[in-house]
Amino acid sequence: NLAKIGQGLVKDAQALGAELEVSMLEIIRSICEVAMDPSHKTEEDTAVALKDAVRDMRPLLDDAFVAYLKYAIGEEQGRLAREGVLDDPEHNRWLFVLQIVQEGVYAELSQGVKRYVDHIWYVLRMKSKTERKELLKKLIDVMPTMDVRPFVKVVNNIVSSLGTTVKGDFSDGVILGEMSNQLLQLRRDVDELLPPDRIKELSKDADAWAAVQRQRLIERRNMTRQRLEAARNTGDIDPEKYIKKPGAEAERFD
Repeated sequence: NLAKIGQGLVKDAQALGAELEVSMLEIIRSICEVAMDPSHKTEEDTAVALKDAVRDMRPLLDDAFVAYLKYAIGEEQGRLAREGVLDDPEHNRWLFVLQIVQEGVYAELSQGVKRYVDHIWYVLRMKSKTERKELLKKLIDVMPTMDVRPFVKVVNNIVSSLGTTVKGDFSDGVILGEMSNQLLQLRRDVDELLPPDRIKELSKDADAWAAVQRQRLIERRNMTRQRLEAARNTGDIDPEKYIKKPGAEAERFD
């Protein structure tokens, strides 16, 4: 019985992993389709469109997606290296695509992190506890819905780094050490001003938008499966004529 249960759990985990990978690949494909849009006449037009697309998809670019990109690049590099074609442009195109997507995603996420760090620095510069908490409250009250969860995460990461210093980065370590009390207060104030229920409330629009986009990715995946099945079953019939397409690919989040 235990063996059967274990086998069932393994199969479920494999199925979930495959489902997750398909979702990640759909996000990558959505980004790639922007790059291949023939309406972009110049490289500058394409670069701007890609930047906008990645920014608009930011709620989907979570830790799981970042981790998948890192995993997929490592796996592809390993495969190409084993075959001896790592530097062969005829074989490493998919690796090149993954690396470009990763670079764009990192650039967008780093801009967000910089903005959150700026907010934190403004708070820490206030002289009294009361002033720091009041400014934090004002920042939270006007914070965009998609920034709430990432802001809390950045605060937690900074406070968690207290007592540690990245090798070779001693100056920042000293600064963090000198501001330990302010940072610990910041963490307490964030916990008080942003309990889980309020985080959920303030993030509901971003969460709803992300849910819609994930549903559209599922629709795209199902559409692709239908098209492939139709192509297999009907050699001379264009599957595009028989498959209902879902709505718009991506909706801008303002």
